Amino acid sequence: MILAHLTKANGIRKEQSLKEHCINTARYASESLRLPGFYHTAYLAGLLHDMGKATEKFHVYLEKAYHGEEVLRGSVNHTFAGVVYLLENYHMDIKEKYDCLASEVIAFAIGGHHGLFDCADLEGKNGFLHRLQKDKKELAYEEAVENYFENVISEEEAEKQFHLASQEVQQFFQKAKALFSSQEEVGFQVGLLSRLVLSAVIYGDRRDTAEFMGQVQLCKPVFHWRVQRDFLEGKIACFDSAAKINQIRKEISQQCLESAGLPTGIYRLNVPTGAGKTLCTLRYALAHAEKFQKKRIIFIIPLLSVLDQNAKVIREYIKDSSCVLEHHSNVLHEKQQQEILDEYELLAEQWDAPVIISTLVQLLNILFMHQTSAAGRMQALCDSVIIIDEIQSLPKKTVLLFNMAINFLSQFCNATIVLSSATQPCFETVQWPVKYADRAELVQLSQEQKNVFKRSEIIDKISDSGMDLQELSGFCISLMEIHNALLVICNTKREARELFAETEEIAKAKGWKIYHLSTSMCKKHRMDVLRDLQEELLLVQSQENGGSQKLICVATQLVEAGVDFSFDGVVRVIAGIDNLVQAAGRCNRSNEYKNWGRVYLVNLKNENLGMLKEIKAAQDSTLQTLSYWKKLEGSGLFDDEMINRFYQYLFRSSEIKKEMRYPKNNGHDIVYLTDLLANKNKYVDIKKEKPPFIMHQPFKTVGKMFQVFEQDTIDILVPYEEGSEDIEKI
Repeated sequence: MILAHLTKANGIRKEQSLKEHCINTARYASESLRLPGFYHTAYLAGLLHDMGKATEKFHVYLEKAYHGEEVLRGSVNHTFAGVVYLLENYHMDIKEKYDCLASEVIAFAIGGHHGLFDCADLEGKNGFLHRLQKDKKELAYEEAVENYFENVISEEEAEKQFHLASQEVQQFFQKAKALFSSQEEVGFQVGLLSRLVLSAVIYGDRRDTAEFMGQVQLCKPVFHWRVQRDFLEGKIACFDSAAKINQIRKEISQQCLESAGLPTGIYRLNVPTGAGKTLCTLRYALAHAEKFQKKRIIFIIPLLSVLDQNAKVIREYIKDSSCVLEHHSNVLHEKQQQEILDEYELLAEQWDAPVIISTLVQLLNILFMHQTSAAGRMQALCDSVIIIDEIQSLPKKTVLLFNMAINFLSQFCNATIVLSSATQPCFETVQWPVKYADRAELVQLSQEQKNVFKRSEIIDKISDSGMDLQELSGFCISLMEIHNALLVICNTKREARELFAETEEIAKAKGWKIYHLSTSMCKKHRMDVLRDLQEELLLVQSQENGGSQKLICVATQLVEAGVDFSFDGVVRVIAGIDNLVQAAGRCNRSNEYKNWGRVYLVNLKNENLGMLKEIKAAQDSTLQTLSYWKKLEGSGLFDDEMINRFYQYLFRSSEIKKEMRYPKNNGHDIVYLTDLLANKNKYVDIKKEKPPFIMHQPFKTVGKMFQVFEQDTIDILVPYEEGSEDIEKI
């Protein structure tokens, strides 16, 4: 018997044959892609993924590892054999393009299941040719092929599966050509298909390996959408809807429920801040999942501070909250080396749970990062409902990548996607647009209904010259004649620090409380300041009219989302309208101050945003929008028309157009990740390839370059509280 794995359970040697492992992997992989229509493609990739293990060399490696001898993990190459077999039999001398494409897609999944590779790198070196030209004696290739077809499946079965897979790839390619107008967009979709098939193989391989090594069959939790819906509806029925604002929230929730009957597609939820989006989207998702038998619901939330609040709500309104999996950096536990995973780790690694709460970083890493632990989760996005909250916070450099990915998930993976925001970006207007459903809006509100959520007025204090920090400080101090609690939000940490220093002495002399919040402060420091600030705000809000307690907080934009506090006045240094809306959301948030709050827009003299080109472009687009708004009568700056106009100005700006292609310096050249993933690899000379290959995406290189947020950072110890003692000890 040719072995795939060896382990010891209760002191007894346990063996898993290569046949059992390959068939189990193929079964798990293909089932994960059955509904999207890539069953046979995933099945064949799963069958052939470990062909290289059918050798004496690998058998010796297994036995040594089992007996505790020191072996180098991965020292026996077992991923090349399946790639070579596929390409030699279905690519080398075959002119049928769909057979060639299918063989490349499956070969990439086999060759990449322990580590992604470049189909062609940035020096033009071809990853497929590299595997074809490898010394076959070193691979023990002939031995592997012969043993595999004698012991695992017949060559006739492999050929049958390949032709079925080729038909699936042909149908995919023809649909992609019909849906997308450019060759680049089609090339991008082919790359995503390759990653999806790879993901299915990683999922099948790791699941079967974990089950064998742990000697347990993993059972998925029983989860009935109807039961969860009934529980949610029972709780919603008890809500008080006497107040006008609660009546509008009820109407939004009802429209979400009714929209759940719309078919799979990409939708928008565009409602004001304070409309109860979390519960509305949960209600929609449960009803939609039940009607269309989706596998899971995935909530994607950009910021951890927001995630904690939303996760609490979701757990409260899900009957069986033990079936809710949270997966983000606060709880993330990756295992790269050890093969035995406990049940939670396997669920987290493969997103195999009915309800998942995660971050935008995790979602984008799944779609683009080079690590197999990330890529392996992509199959979990199929047949799901994906709710993406605060979509306006998507980094501009990832917009085109994101649009192509959600188009793929919707069109080819049977996923329904909801983009939720109070300031909905017009992604349909960019170079590679989102393909929204025919009736894209889940909720339609009249302007009168939207006005119920307004708690503040906008006061334009922008001038041609702008204010310097000393003048801005004086302006803020003068506002304290009519405000008890004033929040001032700056664009940079330096601005906030210097404005705080300029204002602190006068504020303290007048007996006011003054606070500073910035990402320059360590997290513990920020949390302590926030706690004290919240307590003081409650005192201010509880005062009778004319109360003496006053406070000022000078902050960066870190307070614009996920921080639940409220001031009666907000000063915002001009930025993007999406930032202004978030800032206004901190003003008279729940009508604590009874009267309307005031949001003052100001601009700084000679503001230095040279290194913050996105903020500068957003600022310019806001100023254009303001200029247009001032000519109108009766419309609000935060009305949908103005927000849409802002995004159109922004997305047309040359700086943002360039940024959306995700530029990256590779040491001697500027490359664009969008182009590389769209199969536009300028470093490749196709004429030199024999045979010529279709796919030239440098998946591994791009994955290493890809970062949602730049992480060129160094961890430091901060002399705050016990940090000082730790530094002294060291």
